[in-house]
Amino acid sequence: MTLISNKIASLREWLFDAALPLWWQRGADRINGGFYEKIDADGTPLDFPRRLRVIARQAYSYCEAGRLGWYGPWREASLWALEYLGGHFVAHDGTVVSLVAPDGTVLDSRMDLYNQAFALLAFATGQRCEGAGSQWDDRAKRLRNRLNEAYAHPYAGYRDDTGSSLQSNPHMHLLEAAMAWMVIDQDPGWRKMADQIVTLALDRFIDGKTGALREFFASDWSPASGVEGRIVEPGHQYEWAFLLNRWASLTDREQPAAVHRLIAFADAHGVDHQRKVAINSLLIDGSVNDAKARLWPQTERIRAYAIDDTAIAGGRMQQAIDGLMRYFETKLRGLWFDQLTSSDKMIIEPSPASSLYHIVGAVAELSEVELRMTRTV
Repeated sequence: MTLISNKIASLREWLFDAALPLWWQRGADRINGGFYEKIDADGTPLDFPRRLRVIARQAYSYCEAGRLGWYGPWREASLWALEYLGGHFVAHDGTVVSLVAPDGTVLDSRMDLYNQAFALLAFATGQRCEGAGSQWDDRAKRLRNRLNEAYAHPYAGYRDDTGSSLQSNPHMHLLEAAMAWMVIDQDPGWRKMADQIVTLALDRFIDGKTGALREFFASDWSPASGVEGRIVEPGHQYEWAFLLNRWASLTDREQPAAVHRLIAFADAHGVDHQRKVAINSLLIDGSVNDAKARLWPQTERIRAYAIDDTAIAGGRMQQAIDGLMRYFETKLRGLWFDQLTSSDKMIIEPSPASSLYHIVGAVAELSEVELRMTRTV
């Protein structure tokens, strides 16, 4: 256990002392507001158009960092992101647009469900940061009501305006956002949203025998045709497992059997033990579809293992932490690599801000693991 404790301490130190300060000092746009999308290897921020999901994630990440004990300006950084989000992304009907130019000019006004989910999470972050009277709850309920009134699927879940296949991933993040609101708001609409998404996941997304979770679906929630309908992502297997366990805890329900099946399928088919990483994607039969490994699946693997005592005791958690830490071996401390090739080489490219949300989430759950270990000593 001492070895895991040391690894957790190293990861937290890197986050608190290097990453969070760097992304606030260099990643925040002091001219236009908000945050840059990427930072180059030499620390230069890159001025790409701004995605809603990134601004929302930065707001969440810094607020959560404050909860975890970071003494830096977490509230200022979180509100910096929230002010930009509220000023440039919220549409007249309460939904959010997907993409704006740095000066706030709207570049993509389509209602993308994935972005609505992260807007709801950001609004919950605003409520946490500013408390009662901040009206973030009003914005969240307006958006939730709009989804229910205009975008509800006849069977279950939601559609959007992008014209793409129905997907499980946006619903996963809607579940995450609904649960974030359940913790701070007694409105029964959040519990209803969470319960409906969990039912949809158990009925349609997850294969009850294997634990494989599909990503893409036809309009009736049957699997999409061709290869698209056979794609399975190990990172999402782990992420759904973690969120379903949280749902069971928040609602005082029994943990769904799917939780362990999701983890088992990802472990059996989606982990390259030589590279110590979870790969990008499989097919429904467990065969490899994309052997590259992005950073974010490594963090979700850690979160899933955090709810599995056998993973902690049996060494899988140690391997998962080691795999994640490989992505932080950059010249400028506090940045990260995003992709590892199938030949075990990191791709040299700018660091995406979007990863901070995943990293903070992993550190949060590792902190809980550490507390549990301390109590049992």
